[in-house]
Amino acid sequence: MINLKRTIYLSLVAGGLIAGGAVLQACEDEFLDRRPLSDLTTANFYTSAEDALAALNAAYDPLQWDVHSRMDWIIGDVVGGDTDKGSTDDQDYIQIRQFQYFTATAGIAELNEWWSQSYDGVYRANLVLERVPPIEMDEALKARILGEAKFLRAQYYFDLVKAFGRVPIITSVLDPEEVFVPRPASIAENWAQIEQDLRDAIEVLPASYNGADVGRATRGAAQALLAKSLLWQSTPEGCSETPWATQDQYQEVVDLTDAIINSGNYRLVQDFESIFLLEGENSPEHVFSVQGVGGTGGWANENDGLALNQWLSPRTADISGWGFSTPIGPNTPANYGGNANIQVNNIYEAFEPCDPRLEYSILEPGDTINGLVYDDTWSRSGYSIQKFLIPEDELTGAANSPLNIPLIRYADVMLWNAEALNELGRTEEALESLNAVRRRARESMEGATCPQPVTSVSQAELRDIIIEERRRELAFEGHRFFDLVRTCRAEEVLNAMGRPFEAGVNELLPIPQAEIDRNPELQGDQNPGF
Repeated sequence: MINLKRTIYLSLVAGGLIAGGAVLQACEDEFLDRRPLSDLTTANFYTSAEDALAALNAAYDPLQWDVHSRMDWIIGDVVGGDTDKGSTDDQDYIQIRQFQYFTATAGIAELNEWWSQSYDGVYRANLVLERVPPIEMDEALKARILGEAKFLRAQYYFDLVKAFGRVPIITSVLDPEEVFVPRPASIAENWAQIEQDLRDAIEVLPASYNGADVGRATRGAAQALLAKSLLWQSTPEGCSETPWATQDQYQEVVDLTDAIINSGNYRLVQDFESIFLLEGENSPEHVFSVQGVGGTGGWANENDGLALNQWLSPRTADISGWGFSTPIGPNTPANYGGNANIQVNNIYEAFEPCDPRLEYSILEPGDTINGLVYDDTWSRSGYSIQKFLIPEDELTGAANSPLNIPLIRYADVMLWNAEALNELGRTEEALESLNAVRRRARESMEGATCPQPVTSVSQAELRDIIIEERRRELAFEGHRFFDLVRTCRAEEVLNAMGRPFEAGVNELLPIPQAEIDRNPELQGDQNPGF
């Protein structure tokens, strides 16, 4: 790609959000590498292909911030029951425990960060979509840039909708007096906007990239996010009184996932462990990932390194992690954190002992990390997450890991394919995709004897099997809570574990109180129960 090496500073305004000093940057070796050399103003920007690419690169930047480095695991894994908040005691970062036991209120700062950072991304995508079309430049490149921006806008809106339900739809750059936008009357309007952006992106995005552009949104990424969005709107027959699913939606999920499977651009890599190491970044397993570039700044939103390693690594004098989000297992102390039921249906025992994914996903006493033997005193639950932990000498400072965070893996696509086929009544076909994922898991470690293929089962039985397979395959990747919610399992599963989930309330997070206070159009329209 073009070597831009530019920085501009803009005032960002989106849906009541004002984020001054946001940075648009470009790259030399990787398209998100931040090396500012000169400042520009909006008066002389948006005049060239280089400007268009710089603006687009800035629209990728919020993906690196807290939603995917922190909130995905807090809500997906801790609230989803596969992990505990971890760290040294219940009071350290007590906000996570508030999420975990559904006592978080609308005033908690993390909610406002999720909302504001996602809308920052929406605003940056809108800037590209509004300011790039008039630029005189190669039309094919322009079309691709606009397709990437639409994909990104859809991703940011998906992040918002999965957390908050109905959210204000902003598809243009608004003047300050226009920024107070209400939530739509129906969440269907949000889904329609996401779907349209992704359908548009599919038409123009390339199948793959080369060189420094690897990691950008591809046609396959847009197809996958569209399939995910369609599944998110669906619930199995009989699971709720008003399932949104239609046979047409499930058929489109099959068509989209089949297109990805048949494209030849993706595959299940043989070495499962490598998916979560630097050597496996942007492999054919990764359909779309948050790109990490270590050593490019100071802290949090000021660098292009990612904080996930810092949050999850064991908390001990020999390792730099904070030890949050610790898996629950049979050796977790009884009545841990005051919850006598915390070991019920725990993630450790969800794996068969001979499943290699157990070893690759969970650290337990006797395992080795950074040349040290893992000690159960390094975690109050007795376990730590193995995924995403890279050697200390590969880090570039606190909360500054170069390791990418996968948002969509090919295994995810295969399991969506199985899920949709099963809902269409094509259960035997669904077993093919499911068993491909299980076979890779077994063959990823020499001598492993499981998981064995699933043979003939009923449609209802396969529903449960697929959700449990997602739990094992995608453990600690931020999916569990959202899978429980969208399949109407959350109340049964979480209450049994001592997590007081209330149906009709806890499927969504509260709209941030700070946003309600600043936006009169949101007042009186809080999510139920808050």
